[in-house]
Amino acid sequence: MLNHEIKKTDLVNKLKTLPKLPGVYIMKNTTGEVIYVGKAKNLKNRVKTYFQGGDGRYQLNSLMRQFASIETIITENERQALILESDLIKQYQPHYNIKLKDGKAYIVIRVDLNNQWPRLEVFRQAQNDGAKYFGPYAFSYEIKTLLEVINQTLMLRTCSDKIMYNRVRPCLEYQIKRCCAPCCDRVSEQEYRSWVERAMLILDGKTQDVIQQLEALMLKASAEQHFETAAKYRDSIEVIKKMNTTQTNYSVSFRSRDVFGFYREGDQAEISILKLRNGRIKDVQSYGFKDLVMNDDELLGEVLSQYYGRSESLLPEIVLLPFNLKDREVREIVLNDNLDHGKTQEIPKIKISNPKRGENVKLLNLAADNAKENYLARFSGTNQDKILESLRRAFQLSDLPHMIECIDISHFQGADTVASVVFFRGAKPDKSRYRRFKLSAEIEGKPDDFGAMREVIRRHLSRCAEENTLADLMIIDGGPTQLAQGLAIKKELGLDKPEMVGLAKKREGQHKLFRPLSALEEKLLFHKNQDLLFSQRTELKQNRTIKPERVFIAGVAEPVILNPRSAEEYLIEQIRDEAHRFAIAFHRKLRSEHITRSQLSQIQGIGLRRQKALLKEFGSLKTIKSATAAEISTRCKIPMKLAELIVKKLG
Repeated sequence: MLNHEIKKTDLVNKLKTLPKLPGVYIMKNTTGEVIYVGKAKNLKNRVKTYFQGGDGRYQLNSLMRQFASIETIITENERQALILESDLIKQYQPHYNIKLKDGKAYIVIRVDLNNQWPRLEVFRQAQNDGAKYFGPYAFSYEIKTLLEVINQTLMLRTCSDKIMYNRVRPCLEYQIKRCCAPCCDRVSEQEYRSWVERAMLILDGKTQDVIQQLEALMLKASAEQHFETAAKYRDSIEVIKKMNTTQTNYSVSFRSRDVFGFYREGDQAEISILKLRNGRIKDVQSYGFKDLVMNDDELLGEVLSQYYGRSESLLPEIVLLPFNLKDREVREIVLNDNLDHGKTQEIPKIKISNPKRGENVKLLNLAADNAKENYLARFSGTNQDKILESLRRAFQLSDLPHMIECIDISHFQGADTVASVVFFRGAKPDKSRYRRFKLSAEIEGKPDDFGAMREVIRRHLSRCAEENTLADLMIIDGGPTQLAQGLAIKKELGLDKPEMVGLAKKREGQHKLFRPLSALEEKLLFHKNQDLLFSQRTELKQNRTIKPERVFIAGVAEPVILNPRSAEEYLIEQIRDEAHRFAIAFHRKLRSEHITRSQLSQIQGIGLRRQKALLKEFGSLKTIKSATAAEISTRCKIPMKLAELIVKKLG
């Protein structure tokens, strides 16, 4: 592995790069031997305890005397971290971990769809027997909670085949409505199969699909005035909603998979490879690259060629990529030719895939998270001064801009003009110093962008001057005219700091260059089309052309054109996009408050408490408007007459 190399001499700085995410940490000695494996809900906080006296275990002193470096693997949640920790302990047998001899595996749930009346069975080990397996589950309460939810909502049998096929009348489970008695033909096979499918959706973490099905049944029962049945469906929905949906479960797949995660900033990049075997993460390898001149396709292609050119034993059955390669089919042929060479037995064909939905997309997101965290651990701090020095030269600044802030104005069709100020310290966001402003600048009832910029800069700089918190550099999102507003206010206040530049896109159509979507553009694209999946968004990134940034400097006639592949351009764009994001989020919040106050509050009988309950349950006013009175009444426990009034007023 080539993850977080943390040396004792540089420990304080490197500890800052550890993510505050769940995962596993692997401690090694000077020879690279694994001496301890641990899991954590928060890797940064957990590892810190080893060096701050927070861990009182007696073997700690001996462990720390041998400790030389540490690696981390990011997981989606603490459950996955616990399972991965167990697998790595079995693999490495570290000296300072205890070694259990019983060899028990974590629990899985088995569903045999070949059985006429499938049931949920608890097993210690998944088998390659054609049945469907879910898990593994590290905690017994997970199994108990899942099975309890399913038993409350779906009346599946729990008895063995031997008991079922020897019964002549229903058992007590049927009497208390916990089983549909397929042993005595009290249910059709088609209906029973539909319940099994719902149970598998719950086991697969797709509870929203089950909720939608139950809501439809609830509304139908309510419309037919079967209120006891409707209440039962309502209670089942509440039980499912209360489940811990943050713990993502994957159905166990016996196909070996290598999942590639990709993260890049300017001319530096990180590629992490998750190796999955029998449904478990077995290893994570990560490689860093700097001073890159090639595009993303070329880089990923080079890594694939070298990584799989070393040994046939590395080849999995499926290779998952974050974006599609033009020569994907040719690469599949080459990999399969290498695999089949000199062998006569039938071997599974290797498939290179860029999935667009399902479990594999979740794995790609996890690999991307690992790539990003490994990038930050490898490169943050090592080139920070270099980037700031490049900015100083490009912007003709007098000193290194250790403290940078950016201002952005936002309004919607002239209403609710707001501004945001974001603050970066040492090339990293410092959210404690983010500021947002409601602005009043207008000309004849229309927004005055220049007046708004003057207003926010005057208010912000006046306060910073009083508190002695002026930044080194202020980036104004706009061209030379907007920059002039800032310079005028700075002169009016008699301040020497901050130095100011304006930022705008190049207007001419030439110089089209490729780059990934910015953080804001990624967010806006996602909100524009919720159904656009990770892999599709990634593909758009690769095919998108952009215009380079223009930076306007006071007293300089021509704008500075930043190199779109440079780290300094990426930093400036990151700061500008964060200012956009913060302003848009504030603006969206104000609009939402106005809409809520102007519509829900005008309905008699709907106070603040019921407003919150409605929005929490339905998510938005648009969804409330599309709901029926029966649905509003049942889901929010509101009297039917009031629910009918809501539908009438919002209709």
